[in-house]
Amino acid sequence: MNYQLYILQEHIGLGADAVGFIPVVGILMLVATLLTTAIGGPLSDRAGRRKPFVYAASVICAAGLVGPWLLPTTTGMLIFAVVTGLGFGLFGSVDQALVTQVLPAQEDFAKDLGVVNIAATLPQMLAPAIAGAVVGLAGYAALFPVAIVLMLLGGLAVVPIKSVR
Repeated sequence: MNYQLYILQEHIGLGADAVGFIPVVGILMLVATLLTTAIGGPLSDRAGRRKPFVYAASVICAAGLVGPWLLPTTTGMLIFAVVTGLGFGLFGSVDQALVTQVLPAQEDFAKDLGVVNIAATLPQMLAPAIAGAVVGLAGYAALFPVAIVLMLLGGLAVVPIKSVR
């Protein structure tokens, strides 16, 4: 997301017109995210399961990244916005529930949630630098397969959790 303007300008080829397209992508992503956030949480609660929803969210987000990678057009970016928004909303709806289920001791919840917050924000801080290196070495198109692999690996990160289904 940090490179969205540059992706639109360089990879998609919008040049100066990219600025006007960013709100379109953002609004579509927001609507898709809200939709699956509202649906995913209750479905996960009803199923009594979290991990399958995390796996699905990972695959959906990765699928959304295929759009602008293989179709470097505004249509590819619209596919990205909707599909990735659906995956992100699904993940967001179950992530905190999963986290609270694996916290070791109630008296340490605040500390443990602080550690979880650092674990969630640290990759967000490192990602722009890593993305810059990828772009510098191989161009904007290379960001997409790298992001797809990282998205799928991130989804698999919940596999070792035994206390949550």
